[in-house]
Amino acid sequence: MNLAIVGMQFGDEGKGKIVDFLSENFDIVARFSGGSNAGHTVVYEGNEVKFHLLPSGVLRGKIGILGNGMVIDLKKLQREMEMVRELGVEPKILISSRAHVVTSFHRILDEMEDEIIKIGTTKQGIGPSYAAKHTRIGIRIADIFQGDLEKKLKLLSEIHRLELSEEEIKKEARELKETGEKMKGMVEDTEIWLNNAIDSRKSVLFEGSQASFLDIDFGTYPYVTSSNTTVGGIVTGLGIPPSKIDKVMGIAKAYTTRVGAGPFPTELHGEDGEKLRERGREYGATTGRPRRVGHLDLVLLRYATVINGIQEIALTKVDVLSGMKRVKIAIKYECDGEKKRFPPANINNCKPVYEEIDGWDNIEDKNLQRFIELIEKETGAKVKIVSYGASREDTIMR
Repeated sequence: MNLAIVGMQFGDEGKGKIVDFLSENFDIVARFSGGSNAGHTVVYEGNEVKFHLLPSGVLRGKIGILGNGMVIDLKKLQREMEMVRELGVEPKILISSRAHVVTSFHRILDEMEDEIIKIGTTKQGIGPSYAAKHTRIGIRIADIFQGDLEKKLKLLSEIHRLELSEEEIKKEARELKETGEKMKGMVEDTEIWLNNAIDSRKSVLFEGSQASFLDIDFGTYPYVTSSNTTVGGIVTGLGIPPSKIDKVMGIAKAYTTRVGAGPFPTELHGEDGEKLRERGREYGATTGRPRRVGHLDLVLLRYATVINGIQEIALTKVDVLSGMKRVKIAIKYECDGEKKRFPPANINNCKPVYEEIDGWDNIEDKNLQRFIELIEKETGAKVKIVSYGASREDTIMR
């Protein structure tokens, strides 16, 4: 079976842990979008390991695919691979020859642009890399090994008026080639390799980055990432047909968090928000920024279930809400006087309509079961996994 994992909220739902937990039963783990702006945290032999580019399943010795839909900072990838080796695991990685490269020029542009538009990017060069890809001036992994790399970098510099010297362009080309040569043996036409592997009955876990409401089309635009993070991104970001995705699992927290700017209808402010942030250790894996926190939003989960075709849900961090007397859940939105079960394109003026239920004290509490049943009823998807801690062991299959 080939299983897709997608985030159902604004990211940081615990996809890294769930992928690590599930990957034991798969041959291959494949990333299809994003770059080093992603942050997936896994607990390995008592240590917290933070991935940004590598698929989380590499710690179990699985083959990791970095698909054509990704934008890859090669130096950061190299450092991440060294980190895994220091843990005593040799990462088995294949990098798509068609994936685009994040250069230092893209990172400069990211910082410059976010000063103007102020959407709170991670400043990892992700947006400018995707922009270059779509304006046909991007640099792919395959281009590193061609003779015209300096020419491509110069074009990128001139179009964006970066006013870089010839020596700076040569230095960037030299460093890209040096790093690329070290990884040349991992570069593959992964779309052919992956399709052949599936046809040979190898099982694949498709690992999403970010989440549905950061999707460039379906998220809270313009406060989104620069790629398709929903299930459709698997098809375009790995080069496989939809018929090879057997099941879609959505990952959702028992509450909601968001990093950076953008609308957040159920956001908690003040002391209540600070308490939840501290209880959940809600700080970004990539930037370290404190996450905004709020109540569970079933309007978002309902929509994410529809657009991704989610059949099963992994519900994470239920332990963070343990001990609360009452738990608030957004059931609908009120937008300009209208009640909505699904979020409109602009949710800035939407206010949540809440339902309250009794809280729970532990994983076996009947009130937690009622919470889960409410999620299942409102989304139509089965809560298959319940996670109540950071380690692999703190997980229940239902």
